[in-house]
Amino acid sequence: MTAIGKSVATGALWMIALKVIERSIGVISTTILARLLIPADFGLVAMAMAIFAVLELTGQFGFDHAIIRKQDVTRSQLDTAWTLTICHGLLSGLALALLAAPAAQFFKEPRLEDIVHVLAAIAVVQSFENIGIMLFRKDLKFRKDFNFFLAKKLIAFACTVSLAFAFKSYWALVGGILASRTAGVILSYVVHPYRPRLSFSATRELLGFSKWVLLTGILGYFRTRGPDFILGRLAGAGSVGVFRVANELATLPTTELMFPIARAAYPGYAKVAHDRDALKQAYLAVQGSIIMLTLPAGVGIVMLADPFVKALLGFNWLEAIPLIQILGLYGALRVFQTTNNAIFNVLGKPYWNTSLMVLELLSVLPLLGWLIYSGHAIESAAWSYVVGSAIVVPCAVILISRVLRLSFRDRLRITWRPVLGAALMALALEWLIRTLGLPTSTLEAVWTLLIAVPLGALVFGITVLGVWYAVGKPNGTERKLLSLLLERLQPLRAR
Repeated sequence: MTAIGKSVATGALWMIALKVIERSIGVISTTILARLLIPADFGLVAMAMAIFAVLELTGQFGFDHAIIRKQDVTRSQLDTAWTLTICHGLLSGLALALLAAPAAQFFKEPRLEDIVHVLAAIAVVQSFENIGIMLFRKDLKFRKDFNFFLAKKLIAFACTVSLAFAFKSYWALVGGILASRTAGVILSYVVHPYRPRLSFSATRELLGFSKWVLLTGILGYFRTRGPDFILGRLAGAGSVGVFRVANELATLPTTELMFPIARAAYPGYAKVAHDRDALKQAYLAVQGSIIMLTLPAGVGIVMLADPFVKALLGFNWLEAIPLIQILGLYGALRVFQTTNNAIFNVLGKPYWNTSLMVLELLSVLPLLGWLIYSGHAIESAAWSYVVGSAIVVPCAVILISRVLRLSFRDRLRITWRPVLGAALMALALEWLIRTLGLPTSTLEAVWTLLIAVPLGALVFGITVLGVWYAVGKPNGTERKLLSLLLERLQPLRAR
């Protein structure tokens, strides 16, 4: 494994560790909050965040992508990126303050007005975060990146849970957001020595690349937050809350594990972008690792949605079970095109990401709106996401195969063993659920999970490693992951 490959692999491990810890904290937080708050509380904050996210995403210029892909970044570029971010934060805060009353009228929720006013203050505060933080990723210093984000998450968790016990209202969720964003600004200047200055000197240069990243981010917002507007307007805050919590839990094992690997991979891709063969091999290694680690987790959440909801959320959230099963399938499909965005960006083709996002939006939102308007159940609307993914993923696979000259055999080599393992794991979990029966209490649900999760992991692991040995232990994902694991364990063995 090359030096860059080792750095990316190490970075991926740090980012995975961060996401595992972060999502574990998130699951604990959601479990506590779901028993202290009601679905309408989650829905109310989701409506407000839908408005906040619109303006937040208009500021996602992709400055981090532009800076990381540059071999030699200058101070003027960093300072300009920081200055433009602050300008956007000030404008966003003003816009949110003006939109607070109209938003409350649109959703027919007077309580939204005060929440949106708080979010306006958050938009201004968070824009002052130190731009030097992104240099951790550029320089492959993933451990420092890990410490920074973990500290923010712990502060948010402590504040949210404390406020939930104190007030038992949606203000606990709003307070957690405020604490996280404020802590991020303060910590960013503590952990990194860079001190930015106001500057507009590199504006044209940065925006030339970032316009496509910005457009893709805005379109991605409508894909992610579109249901909040449609459901909030047509079905009410309770439906929004159930859909949002279900979506978060359904994509927990796929998106949240894919993100850290992709985050670590992007700087590595940028360093070998000039060598198409090296980039191809890096992509196959990263994509193979993502499929191996996240596909079984995605299949597992689909199969175990019933005990998962009953154990973590309680029996007041049973409506979320079919949603988690459907949206979990959506997350599993997206595993097969995880780092395509990064590849297109490092090759200077961000407009391909935009085109794919437009295609998905045209597939998802019209169908979702029609289903809700026609009176179908929320889970019927969730199928629109699966339909959109089934259309977009093959197109993305074709595009990335062309640009990297990937053959069908290249793809098959990194996918067939984890797909086989996930299929057998699903059969084993189905047999277990039929044997034990659906849980009728929280204790039974916990007991089911304690049996099912190890069983699923065991079946998947034995299948993948057994087949790998049977076909002669080819050089692939299994060998890389085992080598990396042994390398990480070497210091412990030496002790």
